[in-house]
Amino acid sequence: MSLRTLGTGLVAVALAAAGALAPSPAPAAALSPALAGTTVHLDCSRSTDGTGSLDSPYNSLASVAALTFRPGDTLALAAGTTCHGTLTPHGSGTAAAPVTIAPYGSGAAPVVDAGGAENALHLRDQDHWRIGAIRLTDPASTLAQRQGLLIESTDGRTHSGFDVDGLIVDGVAGETNKATHATAFSQSACIRTGVSGTGSLLAGVHIHRTRVGNCGGGGIKVRVGAANTLLGHDVLVDHNTVSAVGGDGIIVSYAESPLIEYNTAAALGTGTYPWTGGNFAGIWVLGDHDAVIQKNAVYGSVMSAYDSEAFDCDWGNTGHCTVQYNFSRDNAGGLFLDCDGCGTSGGATEVVRYNVSENDCRMVGASGGRSALLFHNNVVYCPDRGLDISVPANSLLENNIWVGRADSRLPTGAGVSWQWNVFQGVPRPTANGIVGDPGFVAPGTGGDTLESAAGYRLTAASPALRNGGVVADNGGRDYWGTPVSATAKPNRGAYEGPGL
Repeated sequence: MSLRTLGTGLVAVALAAAGALAPSPAPAAALSPALAGTTVHLDCSRSTDGTGSLDSPYNSLASVAALTFRPGDTLALAAGTTCHGTLTPHGSGTAAAPVTIAPYGSGAAPVVDAGGAENALHLRDQDHWRIGAIRLTDPASTLAQRQGLLIESTDGRTHSGFDVDGLIVDGVAGETNKATHATAFSQSACIRTGVSGTGSLLAGVHIHRTRVGNCGGGGIKVRVGAANTLLGHDVLVDHNTVSAVGGDGIIVSYAESPLIEYNTAAALGTGTYPWTGGNFAGIWVLGDHDAVIQKNAVYGSVMSAYDSEAFDCDWGNTGHCTVQYNFSRDNAGGLFLDCDGCGTSGGATEVVRYNVSENDCRMVGASGGRSALLFHNNVVYCPDRGLDISVPANSLLENNIWVGRADSRLPTGAGVSWQWNVFQGVPRPTANGIVGDPGFVAPGTGGDTLESAAGYRLTAASPALRNGGVVADNGGRDYWGTPVSATAKPNRGAYEGPGL
């Protein structure tokens, strides 16, 4: 059987995932080979090209590019080796039998080093690929539009089934200046999916347990549709670690009901290729319908031109944009950005609830008047700086705990309603609410994880226990997973349990 025509025969090979995977909370397992396909081996350390078998692997990306992979096939890269250039495998799998890319052997994760090309791994107009724990890098002396992994649909059809599990991307010399090179910046990232061409869509995109960093332009950028009326679907971005990228942490755009959860984004705007102009944000959505951002930790972002918030419901979103159960701290741009008025379409109801924010000190509500904000049961803790808070014209702020200085600015206006809040150290914007110490267990002790926010639970002496306002559709649980009654008065803040 010729390995130039794949998809027949059965080769039994044990594939061991090489290299450390992204942490928390569930460790990534090695991708197992498909049971009904051919395994092609690639070892770029070999001096001569082989046939693709375990004993006689190929030794170049060009050899792999000459193949057409079929359902159930596996491309196995030798651990501890480096291939130079761009990996461009051809062919597609099926939902039941995807094509898999994974390491084999023991040692460090195999590396594909693009050496300044536009990307290290590129899939275009293909379907059903699983990408495991290999490492991609693309260093260069000058910046340009670059990605570690690029998945795209360009032929006017929907392409689906992309499972990116445990991928490592580090050192991509993407564009870092959005002010002067907006297109190149938006299309530079450690991992990017994109669409072009009328009718093109992506679906079934799952990016999880990856570890990405030191990429100009940002970490993970997922675009699956083309406009608000043409949305991709089945997008899940979870359990990824993004650190020290020169731009956005995670963005999902033009998707139906995307879910972004259990990710960590740290030190955004820094790294080998740090941000140099324009704006970026931590985890955000654009042009989506019913997007959910939950259970993420974002901390240590540097200040860009005007954003740098941990979370952002940007323009063009419809339905609900829900930001819940997240922890953020020390982001130069603050906790949350409502940017519905930044574009020409949208009008989502923004639900921001049960989040804990430490030393973020800022919220921004852009003008435009299309969005409505329900901001309830959050903790905003900033004892050493004045709070700088602005919100959309139609906003309800209920059951929150605000800690700041006397020079804090909290918004008022005909459409801004304050109900059942607690204020410590800040001027109360309304006659409604409690003034005084909220009685946290250990405020100011947040770290780098969701669990590190435990100091924002309430003591038995707290004045915020069981006296908040009942919120319809409250999400059903607090930051720590404690059930929240639909009828009984809740605690104020992000903690619903008994006083400790």
